[in-house]
Amino acid sequence: MESTDDPAVTKGAQTRAAILEAAIDRFGQDGYRSTSVARIARDAGVGGTVAYAYFPNKEALFLAAVDHDAAGVIEQGLSTVLDGTSGRAWRDSLIFALVEAVDHHPLAKRLLAGLEPEVTLRVLEIPALTELRKACVERLRADQAAGTVRPDIDPQVIGAGIVTMMLSLLMSVVQMGNEVAAAYLREVTAVFDAAVLLDPGEAGRTRAIAT
Repeated sequence: MESTDDPAVTKGAQTRAAILEAAIDRFGQDGYRSTSVARIARDAGVGGTVAYAYFPNKEALFLAAVDHDAAGVIEQGLSTVLDGTSGRAWRDSLIFALVEAVDHHPLAKRLLAGLEPEVTLRVLEIPALTELRKACVERLRADQAAGTVRPDIDPQVIGAGIVTMMLSLLMSVVQMGNEVAAAYLREVTAVFDAAVLLDPGEAGRTRAIAT
């Protein structure tokens, strides 16, 4: 979420951030159709027409809230990919980081639950998701260079595939519940490993060549 307490942030930016945060909470709780801009303004502690100075209409406010809240989930996963964890651990950590993050992002959770079908695909277009794909690609390339990932895979394709499977898993978690979806985590991990990891013999030969 954007901070409204930083003194370097202008009053207008603080007001916009407050409206956006209120919109995420209200749209996440009640959905697009049942939420009015006036209600969001009240939640944000501003006048009923103030929101329109920052967002031209309800749809624009909703889409901005969707982008911002979904980005919050994805950025938590991105920090996991970039934290320097080696080997397969970063892929396992990514799964759990995204699953944990969803619970703290009500509007993203609502979209993943399929409750706003008109804009669900919007998540696929946000910049943060592009950054997550790029980070996965770079980690796969680094693991190839380290000799822990198959040299014959295309990191671009596999990285995008990993992110797609993560989103599918998040939808399963939200729609079926953590306990039900958790049963699939092992299978998802197994698919990742089968797609990218060298078998022990090949890994040994690769390390020998590298040295």
